[in-house]
Amino acid sequence: MLTLYRITRRHPAYFLAFICFIIIASIPVCFDSKVDSFIKLNPLHERWLDLLFIGLTWLGDGLFSLVAAALVLWFWRDYRLTIHIVIAYLLSGLAAQVMKKIWAAPRPRAVIDPGLYKNFLAGISGVGNNSFPSGHTTTAFALATILALHASDKRWGLFFLGLAVMVGYSRIYLGQHFLPDVIMGALLGTATGLFVYGFININLRKRTAGEASVVAGN
Repeated sequence: MLTLYRITRRHPAYFLAFICFIIIASIPVCFDSKVDSFIKLNPLHERWLDLLFIGLTWLGDGLFSLVAAALVLWFWRDYRLTIHIVIAYLLSGLAAQVMKKIWAAPRPRAVIDPGLYKNFLAGISGVGNNSFPSGHTTTAFALATILALHASDKRWGLFFLGLAVMVGYSRIYLGQHFLPDVIMGALLGTATGLFVYGFININLRKRTAGEASVVAGN
């Protein structure tokens, strides 16, 4: 708990903004059904918005995390950040898939009457029983958290968080998920990012300290 406190204390703007996002996003859940909140969050659909959110949603794809890790390794030679990104992606993806199997929640297109909502996108808005939580949102928030924790300029953290929020909304806009799916994905991804950053850094420090003591003893 102390480690978690120290990590969040070093990046107060990011985690304060994240908490505000969770609180604001949870308000519709308290007053509307997930179907009603889904429809209210999708009042406008235009072709340019379709293309925008199709592009944004890719930021939550697992392939993007691997591309990001490869770019960090290639251009910045930051091995620790690369390892954090890869492990956060793997753990968050695994956790999301396990939860999907446990809850087996239907996607919006499987439960909403076509006469009630007409903006599902052909070939994109899927069906099935793997809606909760949103895997893309989970991955996006895990990546955003890792990048924010590594950023020397704390303002970048808010930028990464903003992109993750947009990825989350893109999943609703594209008819893939309900709002609770996105909220849980955000919580799961952020928790995974915190765990990976804290756990690996602690073990690296212990290993470094141990090697230093051995050298000093010699």
